[in-house]
Amino acid sequence: AGTIFALATTFILVGSTKLIQIIAFYGDLVVGGPCRLFGGFFFDRARGEPVTLDVSFFGFFKTRLVGPPVDFKEEELKKALGEKENVLDFDNVKPTDVPLLAVSGGVKVVGEASKLFRELIEGLDLFVGRYLVLIASGYIILKFIHFKVFPDFP
Repeated sequence: AGTIFALATTFILVGSTKLIQIIAFYGDLVVGGPCRLFGGFFFDRARGEPVTLDVSFFGFFKTRLVGPPVDFKEEELKKALGEKENVLDFDNVKPTDVPLLAVSGGVKVVGEASKLFRELIEGLDLFVGRYLVLIASGYIILKFIHFKVFPDFP
């Protein structure tokens, strides 16, 4: 009876964690995705950055479809050396664009927070699900060995 209870409890608890992960995913899809997309677009425009669209295939064959040409190998080298783009550089911002910068920056922050929350829930779900299954499987194996392999063992 204990092994059946452990198996059933594992299915219920793993299913519950998956439900929370799915809610976090759809919340990020509906709220976070558009916030990152529109907030990032308008935030970059308010800072005077050009419109760009980069496409890659799993990190390989990266190319820029829209915007000024760029050497991606040079950018990766800068990233490896630790040089970062200064997001808080407001030298090119016109005074009339400051409200747009503030609003779009806030919207982008909400989108990034939603992404961070989703990734945290996904990591937690993976951890909890994995160890629930390991503990339940270990318990079932232990009980099987105790009652079937060594039945006379006290």
